[in-house]
Amino acid sequence: RHKGGFMRSLILFLTLLLWTPVAAAVQCPIPNCPPDQLCFCPPPPPHFMVLENKGGEKLKARIDTYMQRVRGNLKLTAMFQFQEKFGPKAEPANKPEDQIPDWTVLAFEATEKNGAVALVVKVGQRAPVRSVKRAELATLSVEIPAGIDALGQGRLLDGLTNDIMKVILKRRFAAFGTRMAYVDKQGPGRSVIRLLTVDAGNAEIASDKGILAGFATSMNRGPVWSPDRRNILFTSNIRNNQDLYIVPTDLSREPHRISAMPGMNHSPTFTPDGLRIALTMDHAGSPDLFVLKTDFVTTRKWRIEKQLTTHHDIDTSAAFSPDGRRVAFVSARNGRAQIYIMNADGTEQKLLLSTPNRTFTPRWCKSDEREYLAFTQLVGNESVIYVYNVASSQGWQVTPDGAGDAENPTWSPHCNLIAYQSNGSASTPAGIYISPLVGGAAALLFKGTASMPAWEPPTP
Repeated sequence: RHKGGFMRSLILFLTLLLWTPVAAAVQCPIPNCPPDQLCFCPPPPPHFMVLENKGGEKLKARIDTYMQRVRGNLKLTAMFQFQEKFGPKAEPANKPEDQIPDWTVLAFEATEKNGAVALVVKVGQRAPVRSVKRAELATLSVEIPAGIDALGQGRLLDGLTNDIMKVILKRRFAAFGTRMAYVDKQGPGRSVIRLLTVDAGNAEIASDKGILAGFATSMNRGPVWSPDRRNILFTSNIRNNQDLYIVPTDLSREPHRISAMPGMNHSPTFTPDGLRIALTMDHAGSPDLFVLKTDFVTTRKWRIEKQLTTHHDIDTSAAFSPDGRRVAFVSARNGRAQIYIMNADGTEQKLLLSTPNRTFTPRWCKSDEREYLAFTQLVGNESVIYVYNVASSQGWQVTPDGAGDAENPTWSPHCNLIAYQSNGSASTPAGIYISPLVGGAAALLFKGTASMPAWEPPTP
């Protein structure tokens, strides 16, 4: 770990030394980061967040409850520093705007009629950017019916928080109230697939509280969502072979096996249209990538449609591009695990990113014009999560230093947050964490023996 920390510190020092500031701008990714290289982002300025209860005495306690849920959700983004009062300082004219801290204020008001509460949130932000003033950006509202239970109320407030984040980020956002599948280790040789909702109500709970979605008596790993969110793929050795299974997310049926070639059947991924599956199999010798075709729902039949790779070294961890035309994958063909890219038919295989370190578990995400690959990289003795911007061919580290080994990234809907597993550190527990796209901070989602998280995709 000391070696890994030294290497990162050295890279950061050289990056800052070579970085010629244009008006001292702080940007991420770094403006002068060479294409096909990974750089460390300068830390962004803080984003201060204030929540105000503007309700009368009659509804103050209820509004406090609503604010607690929203605040807890916002905390999970790891984007904000919470303050009691709005208090920006005037900034000099020569200070670059992207070095000036943001301030956001959420003012909560409510009225009650026949037990139903009309909750209104006014979203304000520091404006102009150098001033001490605030300007209203949007007014959001939600109706909380009389007699609603805690779960229903939580879902309404999760939707409200998503709307707040849309206003702040000025782009699509849908993380709270969505589901995450993950692996929960039960003991030697046994792990299960579980489902939990991503929200403040589940924040920092033990990983064994999730709903069981796979077999309970074997080693189950690698959950993957179908694009329509109706099914989850996973591997299991319940029949003494690493086979591929599928289970509906409403748990209306037992898992059934769809790939059972001798040896490995693992690291599956759906094509974006949900009609095919790519996975790693080694029945023919070395682990290679294959494509299966089946309807996954009405039949147990499946067939190998195509073999994508034939190299004698390991080829694994396929990830289709959002348009389905390309596949990112991991290969050790150059002596160490690196991320390659090829056409969806297996042609034009080439190295995507050349680094001196091993890289693995690529995860693609696209939302509107933004397109990224998240992946794990081994730096020294520590694994960290990086993001690669497909358009700019630049990458940067997402996980904060000193957070312990981080692996298996997964994207929130619309590519704003990244969840991953961490083995923890002296100051942080093991579990699943969330970091924002720009990195630099993390929030604990589920603690315990949770691993291999898989965030459900956005609504089709």
